[in-house]
Amino acid sequence: MEKRIKNRLNGVNIGGNYIGGDVIVDGYADQETAGTGSKSNDKTIFLSYNWHDGETADRIDRHLSKIQGITVKRDVRDIGVWKSIREFMEGIRQQDYAVLIVSDSYLRSKNCMFEATEMMKEREYADRIFPAVVETGIYDPLVRAEYIRYWQQECDKLEDAVKGLEPANAVELATDLKRYKNIVASVGEFLSIVADRNNPDIREIEVQIEKAILKNRSK
Repeated sequence: MEKRIKNRLNGVNIGGNYIGGDVIVDGYADQETAGTGSKSNDKTIFLSYNWHDGETADRIDRHLSKIQGITVKRDVRDIGVWKSIREFMEGIRQQDYAVLIVSDSYLRSKNCMFEATEMMKEREYADRIFPAVVETGIYDPLVRAEYIRYWQQECDKLEDAVKGLEPANAVELATDLKRYKNIVASVGEFLSIVADRNNPDIREIEVQIEKAILKNRSK
């Protein structure tokens, strides 16, 4: 049985930069009737986005979820109650593809950029991502430089904050700082790769993603 659900998280912060809104998700499978969920031979797509771009994410999700043999992994469905958001985000590396909705909110979100940098740890990751570009300013090197500067400043602020704490009290913050430094080291490459592509218009991105996946499947 399939349900149409609507969350009620307006204004609630979830795991940092996941900011809730009234997001409607179609095709949510009831766990009591869905069995184990995706089939083992399905291609999986991780939908990486900031909740400010929920409408675009919903549109892409609805379209791709209707394709036979495709399973879309998305936070609002796949993070269980009281389960780890971090573990879900790390799961991006285990999926066949990732759709990244690249907006200004995405590029300033530590959670979104963590997902992007996790994917970048995989070999040939550039062939497994589908950027859905909302922030077209990234094609301008001056704009890309501003995002790199933003993350350098965020990293510096956290590093200064950690320095004022006893090491025993800052273990988890040190882990966060390491993630920030990884973002700083990777954001330039990420932006350059996305900006270098002939990215489809965001208004038809889901159709182009479907064509690319089906083309890859036929090889």
